[in-house]
Amino acid sequence: MNTQRLEKFAINLSIFGSLSMAILGISYGLYIESAAVMLDGFFNIISFSMALATRWISLLLKRPEGNNFQFGFKGTVPLINLCKGLLVAGLSVFAFISAVGALLRGGRELNAGSAVIYAAIAASVGLTISITQTTIAKKTGSPIVRVDAQNWMINGFISLCVGIAFGIVTAIQNTPFSWFVPYADPALVTILVILSCPMPAKVITESIKQLLLGAPEANMQKRIHQVIGDATTKFPCARHCLRMTQAGQDIYLHLHWLFPQDEKLTTIEKVDIIRDKITNFVTQEIPNSTLDIIFTQDEEWFGIINPQ
Repeated sequence: MNTQRLEKFAINLSIFGSLSMAILGISYGLYIESAAVMLDGFFNIISFSMALATRWISLLLKRPEGNNFQFGFKGTVPLINLCKGLLVAGLSVFAFISAVGALLRGGRELNAGSAVIYAAIAASVGLTISITQTTIAKKTGSPIVRVDAQNWMINGFISLCVGIAFGIVTAIQNTPFSWFVPYADPALVTILVILSCPMPAKVITESIKQLLLGAPEANMQKRIHQVIGDATTKFPCARHCLRMTQAGQDIYLHLHWLFPQDEKLTTIEKVDIIRDKITNFVTQEIPNSTLDIIFTQDEEWFGIINPQ
């Protein structure tokens, strides 16, 4: 199974899984009157809508460049991830406000035993899909599948925590701690929102950074500078200036290369040979990169273009 088929399978798995769990979560949550279960269902509605958008984006990425999008559609990857993060964050804020209000009103009645059954199903489905998608993301290098896998991991752990908490609530119903039972559902929603908020915050931050043409993370920048530094020792170079940005997993490198004054560039073919060798060297080390090189021997022009 090739990379495109693996990515398509992962996206379709997410679509089917999120739709199934959304229907189950909302209907079952209404039946047992559990806001925590309904919250899980609404999270899956977001996952379903975003999975459909992800499928459309995956098709866009395969299109060639055109007159309107002359650099292709790679910028849609951080855009769809930003939408996912914002939707999850928005729903989390709404759920948090609702849960705090329920706590102040004395809690909610709850059939905790039935909630445990749902949580066990949801946790099994979420973690299974997450593990499957994580494996596929590693094989394909797909940032879309990687973010989906993270979302399913969150859903799976949320469901697991819900199951454990409701199991404890079931156990204390006939004990001196039974007063806590009405508060269990809104308290659990509040805790889950607080614990899960770092993940959408991270996705939102990374996506905005990529949409604004921000550089890759610090470790990747260090690796890229090291590779370019190695290249300058293998080929004639007086100075160089590197700029980089990232969209999804794709990294774009823009390199100004100043040849030494004593380097004799007799033909354009010689420059092309050097460019080809440098490009091959860099892309072997960083396969998901695109490198543009501008060569010059004009130190004044180089200084104007690269004032830093």
